[in-house]
Amino acid sequence: MSEPTPRQVLYALVALGFVLVEVVLVIGAAAADLVPTWWTVTMAIASAGVLLFLAFRWRKTAAALLLSIGLFVVWTVGTLALA
Repeated sequence: MSEPTPRQVLYALVALGFVLVEVVLVIGAAAADLVPTWWTVTMAIASAGVLLFLAFRWRKTAAALLLSIGLFVVWTVGTLALA
């Protein structure tokens, strides 16, 4: 296995940042009672899945960024629709 490039490390950290921000927002929306419980549970499971992907496949930068940004967009649209 070769050394990761600085770009791979940067993109992995950006993807992780998006997921962590989304996790904080999921918790905040649940605490503020903005969304139903089923949405919070669904997004928590999706977040865990993306974090699991990032833990093992972080070098696949395109997939990592697409998943993390996509998860953030899905949470945003879903929360706006359900709030």
